[in-house]
Amino acid sequence: MGWDITYHPIADCEIRDIYFRALEDPTLVSELQQRFQIHPFYVEQLQERLEEARTFGLEVPFEKGHALYLAIVAGHLRRYHYLRGSALSFFIDDPIVARYFADWRELVPPAWRDAAAGNHLQENYGGGVFITHGRLRQLRADYALDADLSSRLDELFSDGRLAVFWSVVDDAIANGCGLLEATEVVEPNPMKLEVSTSLSNLLNCSKDGALLYAQAAATQLAGFLADPPPSAPAAPAATGAGKRWWERLFRR
Repeated sequence: MGWDITYHPIADCEIRDIYFRALEDPTLVSELQQRFQIHPFYVEQLQERLEEARTFGLEVPFEKGHALYLAIVAGHLRRYHYLRGSALSFFIDDPIVARYFADWRELVPPAWRDAAAGNHLQENYGGGVFITHGRLRQLRADYALDADLSSRLDELFSDGRLAVFWSVVDDAIANGCGLLEATEVVEPNPMKLEVSTSLSNLLNCSKDGALLYAQAAATQLAGFLADPPPSAPAAPAATGAGKRWWERLFRR
């Protein structure tokens, strides 16, 4: 399983004023529907996700609970972008990139500060780093001036993905937002994008990053078909232990 990364614009203050406030006040969803013009079908989904988030106790790792659900909620409010395998969390120990990452403990209500120590992606189905609006503007400006930063971002967002990343960065900056990273909010089917799935509003996910993934998968498949690997010995019948091995190998 790879890293299905999404980037979600959300304002620094909205972490408390929308997400955590909505956990305390279920009536806020109606206000959000009007403010962000959310379709009634997705309002129901948004309510369901918030109800799930209300069950999280302090024992739930922050990145697997509230950080992930914050991304899901943000995906109902604004357009977001998908980028296969391009996680800024990969640079959590790199001071060149990590200097732009926010400390989650400074963004959440006091009751959640201790739990919010987990501030980056550590496994699939989680929320990752957050870059505040001010630091996001700085990152955008520094890219043209800092060769070390640009080389890292060029490598992470290679093969056309950098343009997609800048698109969501520019959207976030224009709307006074920061940027939140998450994984598996969207899981594209690169061979058939129309059956892709999302924990949020899939219609709000820009198609450009998923199209890049689909093109890369098609190119890889074409290469495989043009140059298949050497024939392998015949496999034993898929019964008993052999069948269980096959299931484990392809289990997601």
